Amino acid sequence: MIRKRKKGPKQKGLMKHIGAKRRGAGNRGGRGFAGRGKKGKKSKKTRYIVLGQGLGKTKGFVKPRVRKPKSINLSDLMKLVKNGEVKTDYKVLGSGTPLPGIKVIAKSFSNKAKVKIEKVKGQAVVE
Repeated sequence: MIRKRKKGPKQKGLMKHIGAKRRGAGNRGGRGFAGRGKKGKKSKKTRYIVLGQGLGKTKGFVKPRVRKPKSINLSDLMKLVKNGEVKTDYKVLGSGTPLPGIKVIAKSFSNKAKVKIEKVKGQAVVE
């Protein structure tokens, strides 16, 4: 009868009540997701979102975009008139007809809008 020596705790693959078997990388329990078993990379997504990492950022330089000024048409601007004057932080575009003798104060005007306002004897004032 052959007697086989029992495996010691270090030779076993799993040590249930003592702790996880170390898989390289010192006493950290392995590298990356080692020791996670079936769960593996399932926790990666939520872990990165909680830490604010890996949210679709790309490598390399991204050129800053130049924002176009916000704009409003004359037809929409005429609905906001009070005492023959209207003030806005937008660029005024020429779609629509202005009221006669109106004073419009805005960031900028399109050529068409300026011509239309001056045609009805109004004022186009750049802020």
